[in-house]
Amino acid sequence: MSTASSEPPIALRIPPELWVLVSEELEYIHLKRLAGVCKAFKAMLELPHYALRLFVKPPTGHLQLGMELGIHPMLDRLDLIRCEDTDTARFLYPRHHLNPFDYPAADEFATAPACTKIEIVMSDEYECGTVICQSGITVRQVLKHVLEYWNAPVTDDVADEVRKEFDLRTDYPIKKRTWNNWKEFDLYDGWKYAKVQADGVTVLLASTRFYR
Repeated sequence: MSTASSEPPIALRIPPELWVLVSEELEYIHLKRLAGVCKAFKAMLELPHYALRLFVKPPTGHLQLGMELGIHPMLDRLDLIRCEDTDTARFLYPRHHLNPFDYPAADEFATAPACTKIEIVMSDEYECGTVICQSGITVRQVLKHVLEYWNAPVTDDVADEVRKEFDLRTDYPIKKRTWNNWKEFDLYDGWKYAKVQADGVTVLLASTRFYR
């Protein structure tokens, strides 16, 4: 005779309104984990009420000058400066062997609220360019743009700047812009802010400074 309980899991015996209250205290990562508990929670978190915190709410228009947007957590968990190509980003240790492009989160919006134009600056000095998408800029688009910057062909001017900055001999080979050239640097420490600029459309996405 089976001894398995016919009652629903404990989580489903708690009144739905209580779970709604609990969910209001949870951030992105914990909401994602909650959605994986059961179909009922997954359905709850697919309601429009949660779209902003889950980075799936489309852009709604102009943003307030100086407003700091939420940055998708995936962007803070990636090594964007040591990758060898533009199709393979890497998670920081210990999941460095996984490719973020393979995850659905890569197609969620890069910021909350979502925006349509992002200017990317890393370590306060490396201008990685601008991403524009009227339907909202995704994590994938930011990743691709940054990886394309660091893996772009190195011009003579860029090579000269690198040699001067790191006191290298004038004939030292600089084959890539990627930080693989500069082993004495550790990884960057994520993103500092995503701030709305004067036009109410452009968002400046700035990383923390790289550290040695």
